[in-house]
Amino acid sequence: MEEQAQEREGTPGAAQLAREAAGEGPSGATKRGAGRSSGGRPGRRAGTDRQEVEWQYEVSGDLVRIEEWLVGLDRSSEVAIVEGETRNLSDTYYDTVDWRIYRAGYALRVREEKDSAEATLKSLVSADSASGEARRREVSEKLGKEGVESLRNSRGPAGRLFEAFAGARELRSVFTVSTRRQTFDLVFEGANGEPVNGQANGSDEDIVADASGEIREREATDGESKGSGTLVGEIVLDSSEILLGEGEEPARLSRVEIEVEGEPHPGVEAFVAQMREALGLEPARVSKYGAGLFATGQSPEADSDLGSTRRDASLSLGELAFAVLRRQFAKMRAHEAGSRLGEDPEEVHDMRVATRRMRAAIKLFQDALPERARWVRDELKWVAGVLGDVRDLDVQLEQIEEWSEEDDEESREALSRTGNALERQREEARGRLIEALDSARYERLESSFAAMLKLGPTREVIPGGGLDPCSKADEPVLSTGPDLLSRRYRKWGKLAGKIDEGSDPEDFHELRKEGKRLRYALEFFKPVYGEETTSELVRLLKMLQDDLGRHQDAIVAAERLRELATGGHRFPTRAAFVMGLYAQRNLHEAAEVRKGLRETEAYRTVAGGKAWKRFEKEMKRARRSSLAEIDADKPGKKKKKK
Repeated sequence: MEEQAQEREGTPGAAQLAREAAGEGPSGATKRGAGRSSGGRPGRRAGTDRQEVEWQYEVSGDLVRIEEWLVGLDRSSEVAIVEGETRNLSDTYYDTVDWRIYRAGYALRVREEKDSAEATLKSLVSADSASGEARRREVSEKLGKEGVESLRNSRGPAGRLFEAFAGARELRSVFTVSTRRQTFDLVFEGANGEPVNGQANGSDEDIVADASGEIREREATDGESKGSGTLVGEIVLDSSEILLGEGEEPARLSRVEIEVEGEPHPGVEAFVAQMREALGLEPARVSKYGAGLFATGQSPEADSDLGSTRRDASLSLGELAFAVLRRQFAKMRAHEAGSRLGEDPEEVHDMRVATRRMRAAIKLFQDALPERARWVRDELKWVAGVLGDVRDLDVQLEQIEEWSEEDDEESREALSRTGNALERQREEARGRLIEALDSARYERLESSFAAMLKLGPTREVIPGGGLDPCSKADEPVLSTGPDLLSRRYRKWGKLAGKIDEGSDPEDFHELRKEGKRLRYALEFFKPVYGEETTSELVRLLKMLQDDLGRHQDAIVAAERLRELATGGHRFPTRAAFVMGLYAQRNLHEAAEVRKGLRETEAYRTVAGGKAWKRFEKEMKRARRSSLAEIDADKPGKKKKKK
């Protein structure tokens, strides 16, 4: 693993946040892949975390005809519509200045109604263009007297998501929507065929206390009995106004929505189709959130646009370098929220890969980048380190699970103790990761790097005078590509030529790192030289990387198992013995990789030079063609007659 440097900055309680965002239970053991809770634990604010299926349709004019159709629906059908209440809603959407919640794939809505306020994080998904159906995750909880800021101190389901997405960043109001909502319950009749009256039965079980302690009548949820039927969803008629600037007329829209919690009742889709046909409804082209952004002239995508990401043979070296970095920077940002949340281990992996690729690109294109890029590369190494600590433990925990499925009961008990110890280490590593991502240091890295990427391949003034040494920024990529890539191959080839079965494991690790840098470089140039030209080398290097990756994972796992067995963790003798056996198993697997590496097809083909020579020949041909075109375009140059 890469060395971690410098003291970490962070906020108090970050380790606890990491545990809860990862879905840990009271015992402290992490439930990896969980992370979703309905709240209700002591000290938490109650809330909900649910999957909702909804259909949204645009309505021209008022909603009277929709209401009349619903009220007049034939009662002989199995569907009954029970008129509900009319409410006035005020929804304010929030995000950070750099759209962190949007970038995580969510919208944060605060709904104010009478004397209460509720925060909801809704996943941003595109509805099916033909049916209007969309499936969303909705995570909600009541807010305290501080309003939306109370999410920062909450450990309820919405608070945990908010903390993962926004961290300590300041919130701002994006826009506000005022809505008059009329509701109807969508009910399927009971087995007795009697009409549904929609009245509560008045039993004590229907009287509950809500999150604020207020006594109220319990509402039926989807799938529960209501009268003699089953409540399967809700129909809402919304007349909304998106509030604009002072003195401006609000933007208005009318919508009819059918909302179902969880999987829809089998008859819901048929009812929706019937309603669409009868009323001539068309699916909404954008969500209310999207309509609000459009009406208020805001564009998260445009705000986060740092410049062109196009890559082809017509670019200069500086333009290609910035296109590569912008792509990988966007990927790092895209996986940050998932890495903070901890629900999917692959998010940490993908974010870490993006940081590695950026570091490799900065090294490769260093003569075409400003001085600031060197500092960025060092800071990305720090980020990759804290991500790597979590990733390595994720890999080892997955390995423990695989071994547990294969082994006998006595060994499984020992592996369970090992897994618990690794979980505790992962908990601490996730705490350090959250602290790093919440730190002022990370914020400086992200903002400074974004500013550099937006500026593009221009020369910057260096404090004290002079210009950045971007000596090759303006050179054609086809002219400079062969030298850059050949340099990377020679460095890899030098290590590959020395490696053998008796080499130190660290030498294999260095070969792996150089192989990654070479593969990344080839992938950066793939649009320049074409898929067909680069694909063979990339495939072979990926095969080598897989072998060397297994070697490194085995070495790291063996070392960690030995540390656990001998590090004073008070394991029973049997557990310590089993860990020692598995440490030896890992070392044996690593030795097998070292023994057979030089005999693999990938090693022989790449190290032997055949695949590289074919690729190098194509690079040189492309450079000659490029130089000939440049020479032909020079003023005063006579073109040869055909």
